[in-house]
Amino acid sequence: MKPGLLTIGVISAATLMGVAAGSAQETLRFGAPLALTGALADAGVKSKQGYDVCVSAVNEKGGVNVGGKKMKLELVEYDYQSETNRAVQMVQRLINVDKVPFLLAPYGSGDTKATAVVAERNGVPMVAAAAATPSVFDQNFQNLFGILFPNRMITDQEVAYYRKTAPEVKKVAILALNSLFPKAIAGELAESAKAAGLDVVYNTIYSPDTPDFSNALTQIKGLNPDWIYATGYTQDLINIRRQMNDLGVSAKIVSMTAGPAYPEFAENVKGLAENVTTNSWWHENANYKDAYHFGSSLKYNEIFQQRFKRNATYLEAAATAACQTLVIAIEEAKSIAPDDVRKVLREKTFETFYGPVHFGKTGQNDFNAALVMQIQNGKLTVLAPESLKQADLKIGVPSAK
Repeated sequence: MKPGLLTIGVISAATLMGVAAGSAQETLRFGAPLALTGALADAGVKSKQGYDVCVSAVNEKGGVNVGGKKMKLELVEYDYQSETNRAVQMVQRLINVDKVPFLLAPYGSGDTKATAVVAERNGVPMVAAAAATPSVFDQNFQNLFGILFPNRMITDQEVAYYRKTAPEVKKVAILALNSLFPKAIAGELAESAKAAGLDVVYNTIYSPDTPDFSNALTQIKGLNPDWIYATGYTQDLINIRRQMNDLGVSAKIVSMTAGPAYPEFAENVKGLAENVTTNSWWHENANYKDAYHFGSSLKYNEIFQQRFKRNATYLEAAATAACQTLVIAIEEAKSIAPDDVRKVLREKTFETFYGPVHFGKTGQNDFNAALVMQIQNGKLTVLAPESLKQADLKIGVPSAK
């Protein structure tokens, strides 16, 4: 263990001793493995920020109301350094050493799937904020619950929107990172496109830590697609967008998942971000109502802005919603017994600032609220659905010297 990780453990132990001595409010702890360093650090930090907003909101209301007893909410956090095996070790530690009764899953479909095995074996409910791939949820697990709805809902919405607004788009080229979520959503995009009559002229994967995309991009350029769809980690997509410009690769529509949903993408590629499209599971403009902690999507974003000086993306919001739904389930169960809480998670529809959350047969949220978005004038803008539309689609992307 690193020194910082040992410190967290000491703090948790001190908290428990304080409770035993009657000197502090009794504490309810959620275990949270976080990718605070390594390749997933940007996403890991965002997840932590979302969890922290939830913890603050709950504790400002006096804590978690468990059958009339208010318990202070606390996270027990460990940095798993963006390594799947280490994430598994951290979850084992949280369950067996820290004795947490509930878990918030690590970032990403792959790490969630790996750690869910441990949670299932020990009967500990785990809520995932950042796993959308259906294969994560098809293991017949009883303790895994996912906030993000399935990838196919996203890709069907994207294809339907572009078919309607840009009927001249016929040929699609797909480039995806060889990792569980990027590969899965790229596959779903290919299926959605084919089902809509589009021609998928290129569909390949690239290895993690690939610095040079020139070979793939040159092949794509030769095929002259109308729609280029790339998916991977944000830094990958930054590199791909820059190299597209260097090689003169363009298309009527350039989509990237999910980098442009994060401010770091536009901050790094500057003007090359203009007109790049993306998708999202949430946006504050949806303005869902929330009677539990935040009031609405817009008010949630205001709280987030005040604390972190920027807008929340779907990732921070999903982390908050994962924590919040678990708190609501505990309060409705009037118990912290796993069986009681699991029952509420299975049966209830949670009306939150993130939108309705209903954990379907597999444990994954089955409420579809897919968004199509585009960076216009430096801002992430909603194109679809029609009820949330902020602007029309702009065709083509700029080039720069």
